[in-house]
Amino acid sequence: MRFANVILASAVCALPTFALATPGASTAQSGATPAVGANPAASAAAAQNTLVKISTIESKARNDEFTSNVQVLQNERQEIVKLNTATNEATAGSDARKALQTQLDAAVARLETNNRVMFKTYGYSILRNYVRIPEVSEVYIVLTEDEIAKQPAPKDGTAPAKTLKVVTLNDAQSNQSFQTTVQNLRTMYQQAAAMKSTLDAATDPKDKAYQQGQFDLLLKQLNEANALATKTYAFNLNRQYVMSIEKSTLYIAATPEEAAAAKKDEDMKAAAASSSSAGKATAPR
Repeated sequence: MRFANVILASAVCALPTFALATPGASTAQSGATPAVGANPAASAAAAQNTLVKISTIESKARNDEFTSNVQVLQNERQEIVKLNTATNEATAGSDARKALQTQLDAAVARLETNNRVMFKTYGYSILRNYVRIPEVSEVYIVLTEDEIAKQPAPKDGTAPAKTLKVVTLNDAQSNQSFQTTVQNLRTMYQQAAAMKSTLDAATDPKDKAYQQGQFDLLLKQLNEANALATKTYAFNLNRQYVMSIEKSTLYIAATPEEAAAAKKDEDMKAAAASSSSAGKATAPR
């Protein structure tokens, strides 16, 4: 399934990146998030809901396509918000407002069409909140220009690889562990950056000495956590990474009523399967 206006990006799904140079600290350039939020404003409420499995997405190509198409839907929604604002601000009855209204109507129709395709294919709708959990994935390090130049030229004449696989995560637990490790490193780095700003702004000698001690302690913990992540996943904050998802499962943040209905449906299917199995005749010997 592919939207007519979708051009899939690279073969790997890039993780969000962040960077901040701090003296004595690593430059962080990676992060990971398994969540697919349909409505950011409702994310807090969704977190309290029960997660119900919607679909499993097999193969890297389909996972890449899902990632790309969700981004298209989100971009289209943002476009609608901007067009709606511009339309309301334009003079009533003016040609400009009519033109904007035409663009807005077309954008809404396009989003509705693409959203229906996504719902039919994956059970995904931009009107709801979802969590996507990778089950099988590969993590690649982004090579520097020097590293790329040192690679042997491919015999088929293609361009040298710009990434190198460093680890394969073969189940949901290892994927979650990796995600948690990266998120914790990211949080610690952001805390260190904020603490460094406070330290730089301090003027009282005693306060500055205290802030320096706290910063040094956090920096030590960050470097230790970074070293452990490097040992475990070949991941560290000095480099940029991309993640290629081979298999993932999509869960919807369901209301209690929806969760109960899903449980009832699952129980009925299990009972039917059990009844069918028990009803099979055994051939006489």
